[in-house]
Order: sequence, then C-alpha cells, then structure tokens
Amino acid sequence: MPVDAATLALVLGIVVAAGAVPLWKQLDKRRRIRERMKRLDIFDTYREEEAVAAVKADDESGDQGVLAAVLDRWYPLAGGVRTGLTVFIGAALAALAMMWALAFFGVALPFALIGGLALGAFVGWNIGAFREGGMRIKFADRLLAVVDDLQRMVRAGMPVAEAFRTTAEAADDPVGESLRRVGHAAGVGVPLATALDMEARRIKISDLAMLAAIFGTQSRVGGGIAESVGNLADMLRERKDNRSRLKSATAESKLSLIVLSGVPFAAIGIQGASKPEIFDLLLGDARHLLGIGMGLVVLGLATAYLLVRRVRR
Repeated sequence: MPVDAATLALVLGIVVAAGAVPLWKQLDKRRRIRERMKRLDIFDTYREEEAVAAVKADDESGDQGVLAAVLDRWYPLAGGVRTGLTVFIGAALAALAMMWALAFFGVALPFALIGGLALGAFVGWNIGAFREGGMRIKFADRLLAVVDDLQRMVRAGMPVAEAFRTTAEAADDPVGESLRRVGHAAGVGVPLATALDMEARRIKISDLAMLAAIFGTQSRVGGGIAESVGNLADMLRERKDNRSRLKSATAESKLSLIVLSGVPFAAIGIQGASKPEIFDLLLGDARHLLGIGMGLVVLGLATAYLLVRRVRR
C-alpha cells in the first residue's frame, strides 16, 4: 500500500518543523554571543601601530582558502576543516540512510530524495554544533584553571606579561592553542590586551574578552589586577558548578530517554523471534505502517531530547 502525497507532505512538514527548532536555537545562541561580545567592545579604535601589528599577526591566516576560512569562522574551536569534513560525512551517510529507508517503506523517489536531503542537513548541522559546543564547555573549564594560575602568579609578585606567558605555555588545549596564538601576536608588537580581544572575537568567547578588558583597563589606568582576575575566576567557577548541577538534575531524564530509545527496537526483535509471520508482514505489504510507526517514535524521542536539552541550557 503506497503512501499518499497528502500524508507524506504532512509527515515531512512535521519533520522539517521539528528540525527548524534546534536550528533556530543555534542561530539565536550565536546572536546572543555576538551581542555579549559587543558589550565588551572597548577596543573599537586601535592606534595605528596596533593596527599594523595586528595585520602582521594575522598574515598567516590570510593564506587560507575561502572554504577553510568560512569553516574556521563557524567552528573556530572544534577545528574548521576537520569538523567540516566530519559534518559532510555524517550528513551524507544520514541522507543516504534516510533515502533508502523512505524508499523501502514505499515513499516515492522524489519525496525520498527531499526527506534524505532534509535529514542530512539537520544531522550535519547538529554534528558541527555538538562538536563546537563541547569544545566551548571544555574551553570554559580549562580557562578557569588558567585564570586561577594567573591570579596566584600575579599575587606572588610576578609581572603580568611573564605570568601570562607562563600560564599560556602550561595550559591544555583548546585554551593553550588560543593563548599561544595571543602570545605570537604580542611577540610581533600587538599589546597583550588587544591580542586577547582579537582572539576572543575570533573564537567568540566572552570570558576571554572579559580577561582582555581587565588587561586593557590595567594598562590604561594602572594598579593591580589580581582582584579583577579573582572575580573572573569566581564567575567561571560558579558557571562550572551550575553546569554540574544541571547535568545531575537531568541525568534521570537522559537515562529514561536512552531506555525509551531501545524499547521499540527490542519489541520488534521479540515480535520477530516469537511470531516471524507478523514480522514478515511488517517487512512486506505493511512496511509503510512500520515506517510511520518508527517515524512517530523518532519524532517523540527527538521532542523529549529537545526538552531535556532546553532545561540544561
């Protein structure tokens, strides 16, 4: 029994609408990051020598191709080209699997192509978003250790530039990579605060921009920065604690989601082992019903996952 066009259009509309929700959330998250960075924009006007040094420090990235530069802007922490390749492979595999599944369940080829491409785009987008989001969480956690070390060194009487260089050399990636890039820029004449601000805007990390603002204020008005760095460390520590509490609060929901994900497949397996004739019917003339049922199950699980993810945010 083939699936009629109206039913298929309705199902595809629901799938596209469900996929548009996380897409909109990711775009909104990027917009909020940009707005947060604008609030810390204290280096709008560079002195001429700073601008020349900044261009010199950025010369190495000028040799990138257009595609590599775009990927680096989208995934600055997860690795632009590497993550882009992962996104492409994941999207291609998901699209092929979806096309085959829709065609197997009796969907017409044009609709199967549309559904496969839509799912591939959705999966590819989320692969990149998950990798970049995970690296941002890791960056925030490791930046806390760097800020704590920097505060202890400054309080012990070490000069700010030397303390920064020492912490940058000892920091783990991805923080270490960013701070070493800052050190390279500072080595060719860019002031440390400006170099930090440039790197914060490249990777879109507002916490690093706050550290740049602290260094910039200290270089302009003088005075110690240990207390300001300590306040930044307290804020990062509080954010880390909040993430841990949210993770614990949603652990039960995540476990329930994992169990529910396996129940339909276990039921189908048990049914196939106990009554093979019904299983053969599902894979034969009634396979469109199996496809609709699996689609509704996946849609329900996706909705539950988005609810859990929203709480964690």
